Amino acid sequence: MYQKHWNLKKLPFENTPDTEFFFESEKHEEAFSRLSYVVDEKKACAVLTGAYGTGKTLILKALERQFKKKGCVFSFVTNPRLDDLGLLKTILHNFTGYNVPKQKEDVLMGIERFLRETMQDGKHVVVAIDEAQLINDENVFEELRLLLNFQTETRFMLTLILSGQPELKEKLDSNKQFSQRITLSYRLTPLDFEETKKYVLHRLEVAGAEGRVFDERAIELLFERSGGIPRWINNIANMSMLAAFSKGEKVVTEALVAEGVESSRQV
Repeated sequence: MYQKHWNLKKLPFENTPDTEFFFESEKHEEAFSRLSYVVDEKKACAVLTGAYGTGKTLILKALERQFKKKGCVFSFVTNPRLDDLGLLKTILHNFTGYNVPKQKEDVLMGIERFLRETMQDGKHVVVAIDEAQLINDENVFEELRLLLNFQTETRFMLTLILSGQPELKEKLDSNKQFSQRITLSYRLTPLDFEETKKYVLHRLEVAGAEGRVFDERAIELLFERSGGIPRWINNIANMSMLAAFSKGEKVVTEALVAEGVESSRQV
């Protein structure tokens, strides 16, 4: 609605994992670097945790975009609230793109065959599971652990990445067999004020904005009310720009951010 008002190429604060908007704060860059190491070196398993809205999914999508260019094949699971067979079937379906067998043994053989064929093609397989804190069945963790048994004498045939909210770490810590397979873990924390400011400016720049859109006091309030969590920054900034558009203003002020805060509570 307000895109033409600022002559933008696209909306700057949509809460979608658009990798064009990926902002490399120190924290996000560190998380991306660590996950990249695990995939590059074909390690077994990495865990990324962080509060709701801190940008975990976008990091995974940026990782997928980069490593697909390097020949990696991804199975990206966005809803792991499944039983063990359901999750295995989803993983295989994401790889092959067609109907998968009904029996677990056939699914596992299909996964193994895909892994071996992919390795023969000189590629590496990555299974990324988002919202992994939703996994409540111990059998699911056991099947994921057993997937890491697919390996040669010198390397793992797949890399597993689990991403989720902080309670995921508690679940993994209580599962000693699985936790022993984790190569590294990283907890993503909210942005500080300077990072929030840079984040807002970065997204506006990517969207094609010219000139100042948010004044300094507006960004201060935006940081204060969002807590530096990117999802909330996006929500509030989006509503603040909508409020500015409705009043015909080209600069978002502190008062307009306050309106944006109230509006974002209602959506």
